[in-house]
Amino acid sequence: MNPASAQRDASTLTTACEECDLLLTVHASHRRPRCPRCGAVQASARAFNPTSAIALSLSGLILAIPAFVYPQMNFSLVGNPNTYTLLGGAKVLMDMGFYWVGALILLCTCIAPVALLILVMLTSLGWQLHLPTRWVRKGLKLYHHILPWVMLDVYLLAVAVSMIKLMDMGDFSLTRGFACFLGLLAVLALTTRQFNTDRFWDLTEQRDAGH
Repeated sequence: MNPASAQRDASTLTTACEECDLLLTVHASHRRPRCPRCGAVQASARAFNPTSAIALSLSGLILAIPAFVYPQMNFSLVGNPNTYTLLGGAKVLMDMGFYWVGALILLCTCIAPVALLILVMLTSLGWQLHLPTRWVRKGLKLYHHILPWVMLDVYLLAVAVSMIKLMDMGDFSLTRGFACFLGLLAVLALTTRQFNTDRFWDLTEQRDAGH
């Protein structure tokens, strides 16, 4: 592909329908492209905006600090108050001898989400700054290795189960730290949705072809 052709096609993507395999030419501005034959939404062809990915990932990193450090719930049993933090819960398990369980909770609820947000921000920023596409591709590959380890939704389910069990045993209340955690979970979901790696990978190939 010559540079002029690459420049002309930079805003389009040729892909096969994820349901019926019909070849489609999708414009980058289409937020929810659909197949004209079967009507299926083409998730891999959604528009990709690096600026939005940077803003969302930065917001998630800001929310991660209070979500991990501040108390997420208060529980009082027979007048003895107790507070619970995400990092403190992992530490308690390690102190009890459950090192692998505590380390796994720390990895899936703290380290992996923060690493994913940092990776999204740096990869998108690298694209905006026109860094070599080989570095961008390495970031895209690493993204798929980290994503399966992000399990904030599993932690939220555990909190919901704890709420049901503890409500009848004493005074139980959620704090602002838990609100920050919910915000982090929402921002992380939006970030992974916005960070369209299939479309991003196609854009790196188009940029290489243009040079």
